[in-house]
Amino acid sequence: MAHIVGRSTHERSPRGSDPLSEALRDEADNLMLLCAQEHTEIDAKATQDVFTVAWLRGLKQEHEDRIRHVTGLGPNRATTVVRMMGSVHGKAVELSRQSAASAVAARHRFPLFLESYSRHGVEIDLHSTPGEGATASGNALSAAVASRSYYQQAAKVIDGVVRYQLQPGIESGSVQHVSVFGFARLPLLVYLGSRLDDTVPTDVYQRHRSEQSWVWPTESGIGAGFSVRSTQGGPAGDEAVVIMNVSGVIASHEVPAELAALRRYVISPANAEICPDILGQRASLCRLEATFRRFLARLEHEAKSLRRLHVLPAVPMSAAVTLGRVHHPQVHPQMMIYERLSGSYVPTLEVGQSAA
Repeated sequence: MAHIVGRSTHERSPRGSDPLSEALRDEADNLMLLCAQEHTEIDAKATQDVFTVAWLRGLKQEHEDRIRHVTGLGPNRATTVVRMMGSVHGKAVELSRQSAASAVAARHRFPLFLESYSRHGVEIDLHSTPGEGATASGNALSAAVASRSYYQQAAKVIDGVVRYQLQPGIESGSVQHVSVFGFARLPLLVYLGSRLDDTVPTDVYQRHRSEQSWVWPTESGIGAGFSVRSTQGGPAGDEAVVIMNVSGVIASHEVPAELAALRRYVISPANAEICPDILGQRASLCRLEATFRRFLARLEHEAKSLRRLHVLPAVPMSAAVTLGRVHHPQVHPQMMIYERLSGSYVPTLEVGQSAA
């Protein structure tokens, strides 16, 4: 047991000249548990200017805060971590198990990685999916053909992990909360969201460019709001176009010619500028999710004939996962997700079909 401020005011008492009352020097707030070697080191005269009272108090406080946090996490604070990793335009980012665990802990939860399946937990690794590099090259037609094959293969990988790893845990009750981390192409993130059970409480995480981190920052304010506008009437058929100008802008002339005459909806920020980091706080993602839900409910009411939505997304990755989660295949129109390949938007992946 070591004293932070020495037990007496004698000059030989380490840090004893501190103004702390002698009556308080044997109290718990002034004591630390150290091994004998550390005790000797911090009390040595040569290290007095390094192991100061302020530094030792800070170290003690940091340790006590960590223990208080860990011991305060009851069973209801557990979450099953799901990580999906791919590349976007040939680039990948760091999404380690430790990064996910740190982000989850910041939300006052502790991570369960379902060790019975893999030492890495529920992990969807798309890097070795056949055709990954082929979708970003060639002309628009060849890119579209290549992308269809790639996405079909990648969707099978996602289906396999969800069906054989995540779903059994949900059915047995061992998975009661899910935390999702994804870095992959937007259509696959939408597809992943659609394969997650919307009845299971789920947190979706976003990688923040400025901090190079997956941790949601401390909330400040209500976040960005979003709106849906009908910008083109079109025929009252069974198809419509949805343009999502959230983190970027898709201009009208970029809409494929075969979709130009369809009725059109645009989702965009209502009180913020369109930018890549628009989802800088979790509150903004929650408000975007609410906008998605209201929009789909609106279609149920005013566009009952719709059978397919052609979705052109310019959204952060967490928003893509969220879009897939709120979509219900038995209630909402099927979604065809487009991706910009070789300078043009091409259809890549259908979301909303019954799982095989």
